[in-house]
Amino acid sequence: MYVTLCLCALLVSSSSGYGQFGSELFPESPATEGDVAMQEQVERLLERRIDLNRASTLELLAIPWLNSFLAYRIVAARDSVGRFESVEQLRRVPGMTEGTFEALRPFLRIGSRRQAWTGSVVSRAGSDSVQSGAVGLRTFDRLNLQLGQARVSALAEKDRGETSAFDFLSAGTELRLGRARVTLGDFTAGFGRGLVFSAPYWRSSFLDGAGRTEQNTRLVNSAVEDSYLRGGAVEATVGRWNVCVLGSYAGRDARLNEDGTVERLVGSGVHDDSAALAGRNAVREASGGFGAGYHGSTAGAGFAAGYSRYSRTFAPADSGNSFIGGELFAAGVNAEFKLVHYDLGVEMAGSSGSGLAGAVELNGDWPDFDVRVSLRGRQARFFAPHGRWSSLTETADRLDASGRLAWRHGGSGVSVSGNTYRDFAFDSVPAKLDLRLGQELGGLNVALTLGARYRAELERQRTARVELRARISHATTTQLILADVYPEKSESRGVMAALLLTQGLGRAELDLAAARLVISGPGVTMYLHEPGAERIGSSYSTGVSAWRLSAGCGVRIGEWLRLGLKAGCAWKPQATMDGAAQLELEKR
Repeated sequence: MYVTLCLCALLVSSSSGYGQFGSELFPESPATEGDVAMQEQVERLLERRIDLNRASTLELLAIPWLNSFLAYRIVAARDSVGRFESVEQLRRVPGMTEGTFEALRPFLRIGSRRQAWTGSVVSRAGSDSVQSGAVGLRTFDRLNLQLGQARVSALAEKDRGETSAFDFLSAGTELRLGRARVTLGDFTAGFGRGLVFSAPYWRSSFLDGAGRTEQNTRLVNSAVEDSYLRGGAVEATVGRWNVCVLGSYAGRDARLNEDGTVERLVGSGVHDDSAALAGRNAVREASGGFGAGYHGSTAGAGFAAGYSRYSRTFAPADSGNSFIGGELFAAGVNAEFKLVHYDLGVEMAGSSGSGLAGAVELNGDWPDFDVRVSLRGRQARFFAPHGRWSSLTETADRLDASGRLAWRHGGSGVSVSGNTYRDFAFDSVPAKLDLRLGQELGGLNVALTLGARYRAELERQRTARVELRARISHATTTQLILADVYPEKSESRGVMAALLLTQGLGRAELDLAAARLVISGPGVTMYLHEPGAERIGSSYSTGVSAWRLSAGCGVRIGEWLRLGLKAGCAWKPQATMDGAAQLELEKR
């Protein structure tokens, strides 16, 4: 649901020139690290937009919801004319709908033909209160600098609830030397469908479609990159071959058993000192990896392997002995096939715990129709610390699937999507089903979503949501949201009515949100994704009835400077406050 809400907020914010101002996650939101990773990726792209005249297909696919077919068509259209003179030329790319163009435009730019250097500095501070009266402070600072073929990145973050000045520090540099790329510092690596290495892991979901026969190493850009590597990597292209070699030595946070052995590694990201970090840097991990891939015009194949050695013994109590000892080896093979409108990707992987894992992804894309299906499975004994599945405890054989079927023509659209999983925690078939109907009527967009949610033995919930988005003028967009959530066998219910407004004011943008959330009975949580001046959006959630008001403002100061401010208040019935400020200095 969070991903769906994020996409809806993107469409709202992209309707004006200041869509790059988004907002923080609120403390009530139970977002997973994958959710936050996607939000961080969107924010990073908005801060450092992609140059249409320099980007490869792989770089365009950093936009989470851009499918591979359209990315290939964009690059082909650019190469056929030499270069784009404006982002508006994307409207002529085959298969580009108006809605897709509006969603992509905030992430793209046309760079100058010659530019000595580009870069950005972002500094953010935010605070919020909870009903007990306590106040939590969050800070975030990031530097990105591109000078010729070299790039430098550094970031620091402190999460709400942390006692240390910073809970995450990262730095790295990247240098391109002809067909080779050297990465030093903190980085992630991705191969195939991400079973052995993944950068980041959610990129292998059906949302992006394509697999990777090409290797992909990149500097860490978010505090929620899971088990990032610290060391160096060399990636080179020789004809149709891509080869990558990497090495890493890093301290890992871990949960420990009573005898001092490792129960599980704790992925990098949002932490709470009191609960998760009793084993901060408790494990030293030395890793090496190798990947090679061949990519032809219609097919490709790849191989990836990784070896890790640890300074402690792993002895998880509920893992089916997926990993015991101090060293681990994992390897996988992947292949990808493209034929006109179809893209099929497969991967098989194994680890030294005698476990196997596999993934299959099928995507089809036509001018008015697309279908995406993804199937992934693993045995309990499979463990790859830098891949899609890195959990050690409470694991069982797992199989999950996701899919989407969508039709669009003119201003009309219909989509059916869902996912399911079978494992230790959820054991649900299916897990989620959604039907979405959309219609464009001039400047008015109307969407109706009907869905059902399932989870293990919990009661099934039905959901209904209506969205009306109107572009009143070039600078004014308003959206009305009505949502209803109700369990099938109880009297609990949740109803929400929200009004969102985005107003351009010359060099500034004003975002307002007002909502009434009425919840009766237990087991219901309502979510509101509102525009804001800090990030692409903010997910406010509550399990009790509440009024919610928020306001954000983004202002351009001169050519390079931007200032974002955000303030919000909720009554449920006691008032809770939140606020944030962001300063960004950017040269494009």
